[in-house]
Amino acid sequence: MITTGEMHMITEDYATALKNLISLTQTKNLVLANITGYDISYISKWCNGIKLPTTKHVQQINEKMAHHFADTIIKENKQKTLYAALSISPHTVDLAFEVTQYLCAAYRVSVKKNPGKQKEYTSPIRVITGYHDISKFLNDLFQKKIDSTNHEANLLIFGEFCALSDLGFWKYFESCTLNAKRITVRAGINLDKLSSDPKYMRRLYRMLNHLLDYDFVFYDNTNLEHTNLIVLEDSFVVQYSLQSDGFMDMCTYISDKILVEDIYDRFLLCFTNQTPLISPAKVLGIDEMGFRTAFYSASHFFFFLTNGFDFLLPSNTIDNILRDSCASENVVRQIRHLRILWEELLSTVDVEFMLPTTSIIRYIETGYMFFTDLEYKTTTEERKDHLQNILSMMKNNPRMIMGVLQSSIETIDYHESNLSFYSNFSSAFLKKNRQYITNNASPFYIVSSKQLVNLFQSFFQRLKELPAYHQYTYNDINKKYELYKKFIERTLALHDI
Repeated sequence: MITTGEMHMITEDYATALKNLISLTQTKNLVLANITGYDISYISKWCNGIKLPTTKHVQQINEKMAHHFADTIIKENKQKTLYAALSISPHTVDLAFEVTQYLCAAYRVSVKKNPGKQKEYTSPIRVITGYHDISKFLNDLFQKKIDSTNHEANLLIFGEFCALSDLGFWKYFESCTLNAKRITVRAGINLDKLSSDPKYMRRLYRMLNHLLDYDFVFYDNTNLEHTNLIVLEDSFVVQYSLQSDGFMDMCTYISDKILVEDIYDRFLLCFTNQTPLISPAKVLGIDEMGFRTAFYSASHFFFFLTNGFDFLLPSNTIDNILRDSCASENVVRQIRHLRILWEELLSTVDVEFMLPTTSIIRYIETGYMFFTDLEYKTTTEERKDHLQNILSMMKNNPRMIMGVLQSSIETIDYHESNLSFYSNFSSAFLKKNRQYITNNASPFYIVSSKQLVNLFQSFFQRLKELPAYHQYTYNDINKKYELYKKFIERTLALHDI
């Protein structure tokens, strides 16, 4: 026990002192949250010793709580209990002051016991003005903070994809070295604006294709339009203002950990309470109620393939994939069911395949494919059999079309594509090339919005209108194969050495 003049001799830590006062006054954490202006989760963490208030704000926090505790103690006539508990003189004039001193002394005890837990306040807020200064600041900030993030984290971007792309915002990610196991980027899209100019769909595909190590989740921007926040979980908040021409003219950077956590907790719900337009997925269900089963129940398909030609495989190749995959019996059974579905389906429905020439060459040379949820490298003989089976299936189904996107200046963004698109014109998904994912990012995106599916279809339709795109029927493909057969076989043999 201590006297007022011996407050520096206190031995209780901050959590203990706070709990003593809460117990004496029967104060709820929610009441303290309202008094201090902090989320109830922070009050709980202070009481449990998990966190401490920041050095900059602790005096103000303690004073606010002390006034409440003192008022409650006086109102309930518990002064004698407090005097005995804290060894305070019964003749004290300012009870709130004595309680403040008690909390501050306990805070110092906690800081001394855990010097690494609470760092001194260092410029938690900074204001940047002018578009060029803001652009440089954000680029440096993303590079520094994302590079240093080594755990899973959410990045909340309250801004519209198209408007931010006009500012060059998404290019900030390209200069980052991602060390995190996974970063989920949540942002908004205005689908009407996305459809207003073909450049926006090009930018969306380009970004998803280049940033394979990120998981992007996009939501309808209607309810997020004027929030103008960027929040990296456990790291920083940037609030920005936009001029009438769409340029950022001022932003405020906040690094205070408690403020960042509070803002993050409050605004994360703005995203998670919505159904996303496009979202990442670790796997695509292939059971009776799974996504793939429903997806392949349609009669019209379009596939843009960059990860090997994972359709029209001979049965013996699929057997080899299943044998080498070490998949569970349940997965093997589901894939065998899917194979039957494909064999029956693709022989009768309208289906169009679109492949960049680089994807074709890469598959011929390496044999790599991402089949359902499994990675596999076909042998030379399996690739030869695959080519023959493709020709056979195309011959049996004249409604099957093969399209090739040749390399040109106009198609340079698709020369090394690693993001495939699968559509039945009602639903769609995208599949990353798993070879180029270096962390725990999800390999799939599910497109849940029919309007966004249509926009992707329009995007690929515009690619088909380019001079570099050529469509082939069975007769066309067969002639090409006969013409280049020796070259293909020699290429296969060369890369089999």
